[in-house]
Amino acid sequence: MMAILEETKENSKKDADFFDLQRILVEVYPEVEREQDGAVTEEDSTSAHAQEIFMEINKAEPVKLVDLPGMGLTQVARKTINEGAKRLEDAFPDMFSASQRCRSPHLNIDNLRDALFASEVLKKHDLKSPKALEAWMMERNESLKKEYIDSSSKKATSVSSTALKKAIKHNFFLGLDSSWLYI
Repeated sequence: MMAILEETKENSKKDADFFDLQRILVEVYPEVEREQDGAVTEEDSTSAHAQEIFMEINKAEPVKLVDLPGMGLTQVARKTINEGAKRLEDAFPDMFSASQRCRSPHLNIDNLRDALFASEVLKKHDLKSPKALEAWMMERNESLKKEYIDSSSKKATSVSSTALKKAIKHNFFLGLDSSWLYI
């Protein structure tokens, strides 16, 4: 990649200051020595190592805003969000997924924490403790329940029947949509 960038830079003198190859940050991974039984070539070992690193890098999940330092979140607010979300997960374990790309009606705890932060729920509703946040979310859940169970409501027809059946079975409606965060 560095060779391609250098060639691009040389071919485009007008953009010579576009990047400085001396100031590009890279991560370097040392090759791990492995015992070889003679049947595995050095090229095979290097290829396998490169594949392992590629897979590890690409499995990484992005850092959520709520977890970034300097986002204006006090320790009390961070604790309230973290513990409030955990209380909800503990109350409805079947409705939480480890995947950040989970399907409705499931929630992912990290996505929930980030959504609570981004929507400024604590500030808008003056929630000062995990217990207060949990109570507020349970109220929202009950409100959504009424809307989704009313078969004539717009909400009831806006989600898949499978997701709605699962939400009804587990009495958990917060994963069906995110409108409750902005009330």
